[in-house]
Amino acid sequence: MKKAKKLYDMGMEVAAVSVMCQDKKVFDAMNHAGTPCPYMGQIGEAARLGWETHVEQTRIEYEESNKPTVEEVTTFGLGGLAAFLLIF
Repeated sequence: MKKAKKLYDMGMEVAAVSVMCQDKKVFDAMNHAGTPCPYMGQIGEAARLGWETHVEQTRIEYEESNKPTVEEVTTFGLGGLAAFLLIF
């Protein structure tokens, strides 16, 4: 949300929406509302056609981009360990 807000404040509205659309729930909500997420810089009807014609490619990219990074996993693991040690 913070990244999207910063992009929007800099006048990068399409980029801000694209950041928000990386969340599957936002992506689905945008489609259900009839306003598809931007596709490769295209918006509106062109974006809808892009998503429909490249379903397999975009699904793989979406799944790849939403995998947790090593840093996220390590931070979560260390945080859990620290909490465990504080409790006991």
